[in-house]
Amino acid sequence: MLNKIMFFLPTLGGGGAERTVIQLANNLVQQGRAVDVVVCDITGIKGTLLPEVDPQIQLIDLSCGRVANAIFPLKKRLQAVDYDVLVATQTHTNIIAALAKRLAKSQARLILREVSTPSKNMKLQGMAKWLLKTLVNMSYPSASQVVCVSQGVMEDFREYYAYRKDNLVTIYNPVIDDAYFEKLQVPVEHRFFQPENKVILAVGRLTEAKNFGFLIRAFHALHQQHPETRLIILGEGELRAEFESLIQELGLSEVVDLPGFDPNPYAYFKYAELFVLSSNWEGLPGVLIQALASKIKVVSTNCPSGPMEILDHAKFGLLVQCNDQAGMTAAMQQAIFGDYVHYDETELTAHCLQFHKHTVQQRYLELMESSA
Repeated sequence: MLNKIMFFLPTLGGGGAERTVIQLANNLVQQGRAVDVVVCDITGIKGTLLPEVDPQIQLIDLSCGRVANAIFPLKKRLQAVDYDVLVATQTHTNIIAALAKRLAKSQARLILREVSTPSKNMKLQGMAKWLLKTLVNMSYPSASQVVCVSQGVMEDFREYYAYRKDNLVTIYNPVIDDAYFEKLQVPVEHRFFQPENKVILAVGRLTEAKNFGFLIRAFHALHQQHPETRLIILGEGELRAEFESLIQELGLSEVVDLPGFDPNPYAYFKYAELFVLSSNWEGLPGVLIQALASKIKVVSTNCPSGPMEILDHAKFGLLVQCNDQAGMTAAMQQAIFGDYVHYDETELTAHCLQFHKHTVQQRYLELMESSA
């Protein structure tokens, strides 16, 4: 029986990895299990998702800033509390969790979550890259399971780290639940939502990974052919100024908007003609799954990893090669104005079930209970 569970992660920022952990933790505590969420820093935007944490969860802020500083506070916590399971998320956090557990001589079973493709996400070279690979191969074998959020992440992880131990498993993120369908119905006001406009929606942090500069340029070509098109990109991040300059340079200020972070981006789906994912890399893009489940048309780059699995080899949406600007423009045009893909809705519903909270929660429970 699972009596006490810890989830350890760097922050409660507005990313998909953090939101998934909160969903898992909330589900477990609502089943009557004792759950702690331990974080390194929740100041400012690093605490964006605080309102989503169930009040029954014990939230422990180590206030240690960088994840590397968490090793001894985490060790102390593991010595003080008899946890059955410790779940960590993201590579650097996973390494620290494994080391702290070893130092604490804790009997908690360790589950590590890998949420992105290391060959794209990790920008390390030389000694730094060697050190990371060494630390992964020292720490990850001590885990009962390493959960990869897609098959693509698992394959990339094994190859990038030359990882040999057979403790990897794929479990998709729980990105669909009853609350999600309620969020879809919330009304939204935006100046672009007019009957004469065709609105394209994108959602994500304004970072290199999401490649919104590529999307803006592809949209520019589409807008020249179809002046009724509009683009909304929901999210915040360090490249905001760069994207704002690009929008101004291309003369798109009246037809492209960056409204910032919205805790309920799903409510926008019903007003848009199309959802676009333009990423260079992902782990498992939850917002693409949510868009698919909402029945909005979708276009995505075939980036590593996730979109190919989510769209089932373009069965449920259009796939474009990364940075193929002409291809992206053509795909958006096809989706809005041409012949979009045809599929059976019953088949789509069955496909989306593997991303549903209940399906994923059951898999994690089986994993935890088999480890405990």
